[in-house]
Amino acid sequence: MAMVLPGVSYDETLLTQASNDDPVTMPLFIGYTFPDVAIPVTVMQPVSVGSLTQAIAHFGQRGTLAYSLRHFFENGGRQCYVLPLGPGQGEPAARLHALIAALQAPQMLETLLADDKTGLVLVPELSELNEVSAAEVDVDALWYQGWQALLTLCRQAQQRFALLELPDAPAQAVTLTGQSFSADLCQRGAAWWPRLETSYESYEDEASTPVVVSPLPAVAAAIQRSAHDNGVWKAPANLPLAKTRRPTQSILTSQALLDNQGVSCNLIRSFVGKGVRLWGCRTLLNEENTAWRYIQTRLLVSSVEHYLSKLARAYLFEPNTAPTWMKLKGQVWTWLRQQWLAGAFFGTVEEEAFSLSIGLDETMTQDDIRQGKMILQVRLALLAPAEFIDISLTRDLRDGTASAQIGG
Repeated sequence: MAMVLPGVSYDETLLTQASNDDPVTMPLFIGYTFPDVAIPVTVMQPVSVGSLTQAIAHFGQRGTLAYSLRHFFENGGRQCYVLPLGPGQGEPAARLHALIAALQAPQMLETLLADDKTGLVLVPELSELNEVSAAEVDVDALWYQGWQALLTLCRQAQQRFALLELPDAPAQAVTLTGQSFSADLCQRGAAWWPRLETSYESYEDEASTPVVVSPLPAVAAAIQRSAHDNGVWKAPANLPLAKTRRPTQSILTSQALLDNQGVSCNLIRSFVGKGVRLWGCRTLLNEENTAWRYIQTRLLVSSVEHYLSKLARAYLFEPNTAPTWMKLKGQVWTWLRQQWLAGAFFGTVEEEAFSLSIGLDETMTQDDIRQGKMILQVRLALLAPAEFIDISLTRDLRDGTASAQIGG
């Protein structure tokens, strides 16, 4: 009988990261699946995926969803959820029509409202609209309907933020950004351009051509990784992308996008010696002097709202009196102070960073108390990123010295 040495064995499918990530930055992928997978999934039931191994077991290695999940995890994504819509059927145009109809269906909103574990919503399969001929279908209308459906879902479902993609063709992208979206919708989403050529090779192509994917999985991974490492208040921009050869469009073709007066968009750029990077952190809201102009601001406020809502549930049906108010205020103050010390809010002293108010004749009237209302007011000093850095170089001809002054 052969001797067997003691050791440790493991099953890689069980190696998942224990996630304590903020639900606001947890991605939810929505898309069609292939039937030939190791572990079948239930349609319209969110599936937790904690590793690339799990993604392959549930969703295979071919198709838009499979490549999207691969790009997500290989760009540092920690965990995500997938909402499977079942096997995609029919020609691309018909399947994309059905996909948008699924996003608009009441069942989709019900599913999102019942799920409190995710915050970022993305549908990478809409990227296939780039391959649909305008002779077959009104592609511009489908892009608009897809955006409108996702933004509406994110406005109606708490803590949601839509990750959107612009058409690859610059003219189509300009047309879409010029469409009318309300300010309330625009603060609930952000868009990136263009698609990405990856280092993957297609399993379905004998010529082994590089796989082109939507930018959104890599964006979701960057947002989640940045929030985990630096805090949700850190701008998810100027971040390198892995397994990415180049954007499918040159920065030289993007001027029309930058000059448009419609919604804002974020570019993905290739830099010599620095690779491909996310370049921008704006929501769709193209307005000056608004707090909702930046992605990290929207996500930070959603994160605060989510935490305070969860904290306040412990005080439901408690006596609506001063001792209860002080307990709630004390717990909220402790948490906000921790966030401020970590760098979440502006201010060198606590009074500049945030303030709390609760109490009779302060935030509530006697009528409010009789109606069972407990009102806590929170004021936050939010941060803005340095998007433009000016360098002023002065040459002193008297002694040949030079000095540089950097200003935001």
